[in-house]
Amino acid sequence: MADDSSNITHRPKLLVLELWGLGDLTFATPMLRAAVERYDVTLVGKAHAQPLLASTFPQIRFIAYDAPWTAYRGKYRLWAWRWPLLLGLISRLRRERFDAAVSVRNDPRDHLVMWLTCARQRYGFPWKTSTYFLNRPAKRSRPKQHKVEDWCDLGRALGFAKMDDGPRLDHAKYRSAKVDALFANVTKPLVVLHPGARIPVRRWPEAYFEKIVRKLREVFDFHLALIPDLDGYGLGLAPLCDQVLPALGVNELVDVLGRVEFLVCNDSGPGHLAACCGRPSVVVFGPTDPDWFRPWGDIHHLVIRDICPWRPCFDYCLFQEPYCMTKLLPDAVWPEIYEHLRTQIGRGVLTSRLLHESVKQP
Repeated sequence: MADDSSNITHRPKLLVLELWGLGDLTFATPMLRAAVERYDVTLVGKAHAQPLLASTFPQIRFIAYDAPWTAYRGKYRLWAWRWPLLLGLISRLRRERFDAAVSVRNDPRDHLVMWLTCARQRYGFPWKTSTYFLNRPAKRSRPKQHKVEDWCDLGRALGFAKMDDGPRLDHAKYRSAKVDALFANVTKPLVVLHPGARIPVRRWPEAYFEKIVRKLREVFDFHLALIPDLDGYGLGLAPLCDQVLPALGVNELVDVLGRVEFLVCNDSGPGHLAACCGRPSVVVFGPTDPDWFRPWGDIHHLVIRDICPWRPCFDYCLFQEPYCMTKLLPDAVWPEIYEHLRTQIGRGVLTSRLLHESVKQP
């Protein structure tokens, strides 16, 4: 029998670095959709990257790594970095002989890692001396734009033609028996409240969420499920809710948020997961910049005010309390929340079943 091995075509190999949170990973999905068509893709990210993306992108190989420079505090304590892990990762990636590597961050540490892997083509947005590590420096379409647009610009630099679709997860592939059971007896439209956030200064006070929930109950009819943070933040709202959800894996969280009528949350990962499933959110924004990090799409409403002259401080608050959140009062923002939800009902994004009979228009 003839040896056909000479006819085997080997696809080029692409290394993707996205070392940050759930939302950051969702921003990369337009580029990833194009990349898996042409490359064998390896993505290095935190441990949650695989359960978040693998169902949508089974072609991608994931390597879990928690980069010390992504820590909220202590990222510059170089003596505390786990150097054997980092050096072992670089050695492993170097053996892969990647044809290309890409990172969306204009972070010289990401760029240095790509250079140390000896990837032949290294794409990224340069910052000062990091140009040395990038032999394919990219340029943003606009000086200030959303991270989704940054990823699309990198996709175009890689030669991908179709980069106009937004972030998306294939929600149907995340369906689980556990979540089916959680909502088996729910007949009303499902609303989820996620009042927490990984960074404490992004948390709107529980008492403010309570006021909004009470006002929502006056005009809308829904089943409210609460997702408290792992540290218990948000549990004080349990008496107002119909259901408190147990701890969920990342893939189960995607399943839940793909089923919601709408989500109420802070600027945190769940808002981006809901957006990837095509579901709207009401998102309270404080210390970060929505021009870069808002949930993608026009079906969401951002509750935000420039109360503090230092906003956005990107989570490094200068005061004893985050005034951009604590001075953002629920009575002031309720009318815009109500108007947004009524608009989405009128557009058909939300079901008219949400409205109490007493407030439905004739």
